[in-house]
Amino acid sequence: MPKTRYAISALAVACALASTASWAGTQSDTADNLTMYGITLYGTIDVGVSYQSHGSAFSDAAATNVNNFLIKASNKPNTSLASNGMSISTIGIKGREPLGAGWWGVFQFDTGFLPASMTLIDGTRSIASNNGVALADQKSYGDSTRAGQAFNGRAFVGVESPHYGALTFGRQSTLLNDEVCKYDPLSCSLAFSYVGFFGATAGTGDTEDRLLDGTLKYTLTDGLFHGGAMYQFGNARKLSSSRGTAYQVDLGITQGPWSVDGVLAHKDDAISVGGSLTAAQVAALTTPGSSTYGLPVDKTLPGTVSDNTSYTFLGEYDAGRPKFFAAYEHIRYANPTTPLPIGSQTIGGYFIVPSNSAFPRPKVLEVAWVGMRYALTPSLDFFAAYYRAMQNSYAKVSCSNSSSPQCSGHYDALSLVLDQHFGRHFDVYGGVQWSRVYDGMGSGYLQSGSFDPTIGVRIVF
Repeated sequence: MPKTRYAISALAVACALASTASWAGTQSDTADNLTMYGITLYGTIDVGVSYQSHGSAFSDAAATNVNNFLIKASNKPNTSLASNGMSISTIGIKGREPLGAGWWGVFQFDTGFLPASMTLIDGTRSIASNNGVALADQKSYGDSTRAGQAFNGRAFVGVESPHYGALTFGRQSTLLNDEVCKYDPLSCSLAFSYVGFFGATAGTGDTEDRLLDGTLKYTLTDGLFHGGAMYQFGNARKLSSSRGTAYQVDLGITQGPWSVDGVLAHKDDAISVGGSLTAAQVAALTTPGSSTYGLPVDKTLPGTVSDNTSYTFLGEYDAGRPKFFAAYEHIRYANPTTPLPIGSQTIGGYFIVPSNSAFPRPKVLEVAWVGMRYALTPSLDFFAAYYRAMQNSYAKVSCSNSSSPQCSGHYDALSLVLDQHFGRHFDVYGGVQWSRVYDGMGSGYLQSGSFDPTIGVRIVF
């Protein structure tokens, strides 16, 4: 494994164990963080133990090391160390410097890692490592916007003003991802939240698009109203590793205990990597005359290409100790207007064997959730959430069984979590989620349901 991955993880551990108060107290005016000369070092370390009644073996690249929710390869009972149960382990730097006339210059750079394996998160590698492996023998995997890049999280610069808002450019979390995690009672937890583990909800239909390269993003809060707009220069290859352009618009209102948002999002040439290459596809990579001949086995993946459009409505009611959440998203997938050729590259430098005609009719995925967060004591929080994802039948001939992934179906998930805080920088959590898949959404799955408890600790600095 590249030494840089170990170095980044080791640095995060060292920083978290350092005396943050003493360093900040002598080097900056900030009372409780790692700030020097206007630059703040920050991060999170989240590690625990997870059990899946139907799971897959430990992976040193998947975003949680294990499949906390039921996926196609979930099969056998599995207990192991796991990472990022409640939040993604991250190390980064950020800054905010005055420019004059009420304007500030801002920047932020960070990367996500796996403390249980001391490696960077690399979702695409977790899938590629299963190329040619039978489904029942595959290790845990999952597509991700984090693909082993040096800065697989945020990497942007910009300006902001309290009156005119913030304008930033670079690799950024999308407006949709921001709002989905804000209105998810579990804040996109990877171990307990369906919309956290399966990033399609926050990625306009595909996980790889939760964060986007080459984006111009504007946000503003003005009285009761807040919102923003963003655009991705996806066709400018020097600016973005993604194919196709994207745009998003968000409008929200906060009034007393109520907060609501609506987000419209669109992405051209979105790429979804739902699984690895079959043994036959791997063989074709080394077969002269094959359309995929010469592509590297460890860097090639099958990808479904589509043009996606979504609209999302989200709401929160803050009743004091309890907070209530609800949301609904409608995502439409259609075959791309600009098909991608074989060997097109996606994030992390991986090559794609594309499927440009996966949707005989437009696919519609609807995702809805309700939940609550309750402060049992000033330091102990209880979370409960129910998620449902539903797809229509987009086959040429409608169907509603598990004979094809194009048939209609749905996926249910229920989560219960307790989180005990010991000061600002340390907490211990434990919870359980149950997930079950039905009909077309479960086509090809080895199992139909799973019960998955997880416990862990989290350090924030």
